Amino acid sequence: MARESVVKIAFFNGYYLPHLGGVERYTEKLAAELAKEGHEVVIVTTNHANLRERERRDGMTIYRLPTYGLFKQRYPILKKDKELLRKIEAEGIDYFVLNTRFHLTSLLGAKMAKKLGKRAVVIDHGTGHFTVNNKVLDFFGGIYEHALTWRLKRLVEDYYGVSERCGRWLEHFGIKSEGVFYNAVDAKDFDLHKKKRYGKDFGSKTVIVYAGRIMREKGVELLLEAFLEIKDSYKNAVLVVAGDGGIMPELREKYKDPRIFFEGKLDYDELMALLNRADVFVHPSMYPEGLPTVILEAGLMKCAVVATDRGGSKEVIKSDEYGMIIEENKTSLKRALTELLNKPAKTRKIGERLQRRVREEFVWGKTAKRIVKDMERGR
Repeated sequence: MARESVVKIAFFNGYYLPHLGGVERYTEKLAAELAKEGHEVVIVTTNHANLRERERRDGMTIYRLPTYGLFKQRYPILKKDKELLRKIEAEGIDYFVLNTRFHLTSLLGAKMAKKLGKRAVVIDHGTGHFTVNNKVLDFFGGIYEHALTWRLKRLVEDYYGVSERCGRWLEHFGIKSEGVFYNAVDAKDFDLHKKKRYGKDFGSKTVIVYAGRIMREKGVELLLEAFLEIKDSYKNAVLVVAGDGGIMPELREKYKDPRIFFEGKLDYDELMALLNRADVFVHPSMYPEGLPTVILEAGLMKCAVVATDRGGSKEVIKSDEYGMIIEENKTSLKRALTELLNKPAKTRKIGERLQRRVREEFVWGKTAKRIVKDMERGR
């Protein structure tokens, strides 16, 4: 890319690495792709774990804003640090990317872009209200989210989603989506991981995998119950649960079975090695997803994917040739698992088709090109 077209792009995030989550990974991968194309990248986030307030990492500049202790791990509230804000403003940012509407970092980025006369876009990552899994707090949180979105609408004109489904959710706030900056994967990761072995040997077993946060809204317990009810008919099948979360100790105690493996939190290489070994990947979520990265990762590694109709799942699994979209109940999940376990040849073909689709349509290079096109439109 010619040097004169280089742009300095800033991502404003509620959290960033080493905090792990879908938005964090989205930012990391997209920022790396843009940096590879020659653009300069700045990350502005919160200091959730007493990290350095400014550092250079992977060719990017990261600023971490101080926060109050209250809700620090769920919803960080910013302290005002005028000196640090002046340093960020002095970076000479050309284009502001505000990840999600409900974090205060997005409002900060919107105000800064307005002050500096620069273009800002909001990328939405959900298809439902932000939740802390408490009915009372969620009720007031919904009111707060509407109020914060109303303030953002006065500062930012253009909104995108990580899936078309996210764009439709924006209509709930009276916002018309400008389009999609899809969540994605790196197509080269298949070649990097296709020969790697997972640490545990499952022999010739048919491996069913769940990977993600261990919380009820993600449907992991639904999968555990469904597996227990069909396992006697499929002696060669095992279930592997990867991830961590608040209900993990309870699940370990309740679902003790020699064919259920609770692997805990895996790093990226371990997860990809597990998906490479898996035959079926299940994402039985009942959570307001955007476009779950792990569905794309499982597809990239040729898993047959079973998923509920949440977020952009149907945009990836556009027909039953590419996977199975199920209802949010145990009967539907058991039916899907039974069909795949009964037809291993069909299961392999579904995984192969899904991999081709992911490698063609859901890769970071394509998303980065859409971002660059939007930047050029505003220059």
